[in-house]
Amino acid sequence: MIQTVFRFAVLVLIVGLCGCSNDDPQSSYVPNFEFSQHPNDANVIVFENTTQGDHYFWRWDYGNGDRTDREPITNSSQQSFYPEKGTFEVTLTIWGSASDLADNKKITKQISIDQDVFTAAISLEQIEGKTNTYRLDNTTTGNFNNAIWIIKGQEFLDDGQGVEVYYPFEGDYNVGLKVLAGDYEKIMSQTIPVDEDDAEFLSHYTMVWNDEFDGSNLSGDKWSSETGQHGWGNAEWQNYTDGDNVEVSDGTLKIIAEKIGEGQKVGDYTSARLNSTAAFTYGIYEVRAKMPADKGPGVWPAIWMLGESIQNGTSWPLCGEMDIMEYVSWDPNTTSSSIHIESNNHAQGNAIGSGHLALETAEEEFHNYGVIWTESFLRFYRDDVENVILTYRKPNEATEENWPFDKPFYFLLNIAVGGNYGGVNGVDDIIFPATMEVEYVRVYQLE
Repeated sequence: MIQTVFRFAVLVLIVGLCGCSNDDPQSSYVPNFEFSQHPNDANVIVFENTTQGDHYFWRWDYGNGDRTDREPITNSSQQSFYPEKGTFEVTLTIWGSASDLADNKKITKQISIDQDVFTAAISLEQIEGKTNTYRLDNTTTGNFNNAIWIIKGQEFLDDGQGVEVYYPFEGDYNVGLKVLAGDYEKIMSQTIPVDEDDAEFLSHYTMVWNDEFDGSNLSGDKWSSETGQHGWGNAEWQNYTDGDNVEVSDGTLKIIAEKIGEGQKVGDYTSARLNSTAAFTYGIYEVRAKMPADKGPGVWPAIWMLGESIQNGTSWPLCGEMDIMEYVSWDPNTTSSSIHIESNNHAQGNAIGSGHLALETAEEEFHNYGVIWTESFLRFYRDDVENVILTYRKPNEATEENWPFDKPFYFLLNIAVGGNYGGVNGVDDIIFPATMEVEYVRVYQLE
C-alpha cells in the first residue's frame, strides 16, 4: 500500500513538471500571414505578417523560386512577383526566440495567379518574291520592358519594326525572342523550315576579308608566324621560322619547306606556319592554291582553321578544327578535307573526312579549296561551290564536344615535314625545296 502511494506521488510530480511548459514563452506565438493583390499589378502579391505574440526573425519562401534568408523582422509586409499563372505554396517561418534558432514554426498557404505577365509570341511570314526570305514580328501580348531577337547566333534589340531574315540553304533554322519584364525573362523559339537551297545564294554574300598577296611583303596586319620544332603533336621534323620560309612575289604567297641539315631528323628542315590575325564565324572561306611539285614523299601542306578559343586555353580538339585542304606528297594527285572535334578526331581514329580524292593537277595548277560554314552545317568543296566533297551537319543534340562551330575560327597555312601523317612513307630528301603557292585567301559573309 505504501509503495502504491509513493508511485502515485511520483506520477503527480512528473505531470506537474510537464505542465509548466504551458507557460513557456516559446509556445506563446502563433505564425500567420495574409495576402492580397497589388493595386497596380495583377502579378504582384503583397504579404502581411500577422503573427500573434512575440517573435524575432522570419523567412519567406514565396513558392516561385524566390525566398529570403532568415532575417530580423523590420516591417510587417513583403511583396513578390509571379510572372506566370498557376498555384503557388507560400511558406512563412517565424522564430520566437532571439537566441534559440530551434524555436521556429511555419505556416503555408496557397495563392493563385490568374494570368501570365506576358505571352511571348512570334509571327512568321515568307516574303513573296524573295527566295528563302522571311519576316518576323514580335507579337508578344501583356506587360514587358523590352525584347531581344536571337537570330543566327546574334542578339539585337527589337525595335518594333519587324525583322527580315534570309537563309540561303535548305534546313530547319531556329530563331528566338527573349522578352523581359524587370528581372524576369522568357525565350520564345520559332523554327523556320527552308525546303531547298537558293540557287543564287552567292549573290547574297559579300567579301569581308581577303589577301591577294600583291606586292613583295607579307602583311603583318593580316598574318603572324608560329615558330618552333617540337613536333607539333604529330612527331613532325620541321622547325617553323619567323619569315625565313615565306616569300611574296608575282601575286602569290610561297611557303617553302627546306632541308638545312643532314636530314632525317628534327631540326634538319625548316618551313612556315602562318596564322591569320582575324577570326570569323559563319561564311564562305576560300583559298586558291597549288601544291608542291610531285617529287616524292615527305611533305604535308595544309589549309585549315582552328577555333580561336585554343589561344585562350581551350584544348585541342575541344576548340574544333576544320581542314579545308590537306595534301600529302606520298599520295600525289589527291587532296582531302576533314574536321576534328572532341567526339571525332584522328587521335581517336574516328575523324570525319572526305578521304583522299583524286585531283590530277593538284601540283601543276591552282585550285579553289573552300568551306561553306553556316549555323547548321559545314560544306567543303573543291573548285566550285557545287562540287561538295564533305558535309557535316550540326547534330540534333549539339554540344561543345560535337559542334564547336558557333564561335570564331582563324586560318592556318603551313607545310609540315614528316610526322605521323606526312611521313607515312618516309621523307625523301630529294624533294626539297618544296613550295606551296597561295594566290588568295578570301572570306565572304551574308550581307
